[in-house]
Amino acid sequence: MAGSMRIIRKYANRRLYDTETSRSITLDDVRDLVGSGETVQVVEAKGGKDVTRAVLLQIVADQEMLGRPVLSNEFLEAMIRVNSNPMRDMARGYLEKVMTHLQSQQESVERAVRDVAGVGGFEKLTAATMEPYRQFQERMFTIWSEALKPTRPRNDRNDAD
Repeated sequence: MAGSMRIIRKYANRRLYDTETSRSITLDDVRDLVGSGETVQVVEAKGGKDVTRAVLLQIVADQEMLGRPVLSNEFLEAMIRVNSNPMRDMARGYLEKVMTHLQSQQESVERAVRDVAGVGGFEKLTAATMEPYRQFQERMFTIWSEALKPTRPRNDRNDAD
């Protein structure tokens, strides 16, 4: 069912509930869903507010702090600088295009590796090696797509509070 919208409810006690499987899940489960190609929407159980962005950013932060970091300090600093710069919208478009390009290149890279490995009889090894790469690209594309969606200007948020 890759590509369908998966609704996750977030409760006040920070628990997550997958409405499709009718069970509680963890942030790791959400990460795995996104990595497998699912599109998720996380909504607060009370009020229905969309908190997808916050949850995806938490997953990225956890991966960066607890796992093997993908984003360098320089990249993170650049993101902060761009976010406080009038060029923000142009940077968002550029990053979205880069992630789209990476995702589109994934299939051709995998095919080339399979072709080379097939000559030497390493098909099973190649499949196992390429899967984490494919999942990483899908996860990064989804996370950046969500993270770079336009938000209301800061002064509008203050008026609503």
